[in-house]
Amino acid sequence: MTRIAWFRHDLRTIDHPALESATGHGDEVVAICLRTPSTWKRHGWGPRRIQWYDANVRQLSSDLDALGIPLEYIQVEQDEDPARRLAEEAEACGATAIHHGLEAGLDERSLDSRLHSLLDARGIEIHPVTTETVLPVDQIATKTGQPFRVFTPFRKAWDVLLKRTVKSVDPAPGTQTTRLELDMGEPVDGWSPGQAAALTRLGQFLDDGVESYHKRRDRPDLDGTSALSPWLAVGAISPTTCLAPLIQRHGLEPDQWPDGPRTWRDELVWREFYRHVMLYNDGVSMGRPLQAWTEQVPWRGRGDELESWKNGRTGIDIVDAAMNQLVATGWMHNRLRMIVAMFLTKNLLVDWRLGESFFGDQLIDYDFASNNGGWQWSASTGTDAAPYFRVFNPDTQAERIDPDGSFRSRWLGERIPPPPQHDLKSSRTTAIETFRSAREAWNRSTGIEG
Repeated sequence: MTRIAWFRHDLRTIDHPALESATGHGDEVVAICLRTPSTWKRHGWGPRRIQWYDANVRQLSSDLDALGIPLEYIQVEQDEDPARRLAEEAEACGATAIHHGLEAGLDERSLDSRLHSLLDARGIEIHPVTTETVLPVDQIATKTGQPFRVFTPFRKAWDVLLKRTVKSVDPAPGTQTTRLELDMGEPVDGWSPGQAAALTRLGQFLDDGVESYHKRRDRPDLDGTSALSPWLAVGAISPTTCLAPLIQRHGLEPDQWPDGPRTWRDELVWREFYRHVMLYNDGVSMGRPLQAWTEQVPWRGRGDELESWKNGRTGIDIVDAAMNQLVATGWMHNRLRMIVAMFLTKNLLVDWRLGESFFGDQLIDYDFASNNGGWQWSASTGTDAAPYFRVFNPDTQAERIDPDGSFRSRWLGERIPPPPQHDLKSSRTTAIETFRSAREAWNRSTGIEG
């Protein structure tokens, strides 16, 4: 008897419900992971993201070897159907069941549906479970049973489900003061792949950073964040593993936790929220705004503004420094992501989808749901509960988050700064007027008053 554990964006062996399900029957287990470059390209993955995924699969293979489980990393060509290929592989090895994690994207759900039909026709069992999130995001709903579109009420409902679901937790290995012996793979842009490296980074953050997270998290000049996003993006560490030590320390009432842990909990829940939004709004996976009226905004397309932004030549120091960091390292501090995204979409009125795509091409931690959610939040096309006239002033932001200018100095070097492309005050006014006109035009076209 053989069972297949199908790995997707859950490239780990620790806290992996699908793997645990597959190995819990006493049968032989074979692991499969699909390499789908054509799909990745369609989903906006850049070279760094692909290299990072490959590196983490190699580390996963080593971790599975230690458990006596072979991993097949199967290339799926452009004209192949991944679902059919999986079904054929299952049939070829005589598998009685496939165990896998669920994903929220439209294409991923379509793949699952096709796979389930093919396996059912072959008499092969299918066992889908939650592996990407702490809680099943399809089980979180408003009192009327509707999905959420605003974060805070989602987080409150998430807290209720957490307390109902989780009774007690054990900390994951490596998340306290104990350090793991690392079997390090070749680093990608300075990041070491695999769950051991992720667990060690988590342990460092829990020991040295989480208590002051609320004070330091917006400072790109400090090591104030967990920097776990590359591993979370490929599932080399689970959000449950991140959360478990905090629950053990502080209990199951996150609103009563100290400020630092509670604020970091919120960041983990944002990740779940954006998957919830993607699950219930197919347009998110199709390049559409969550707020339909923003299609009336006369966005600028490709042009000098976009190219200057990409190349760190806008003349706005914090924006240019952040973009230089992104291009050089494949990573950007989260506060800076908001600043550069809002500058592009509000001050320059460039289509948010162009910025979203560029991030996908550059980021090692590219995660579609979080990237899309962040861009739509910044562009006021998505889940932001504040009105469209929220427009960050990047110079004011820089004074607050980089008070001595050390981050800007590091990433701007000795350059002679170009003149700013746009006056921040007047471009803010233009953005607000443009959005207001778009909203009014939408209301007129749909018969909505006000």
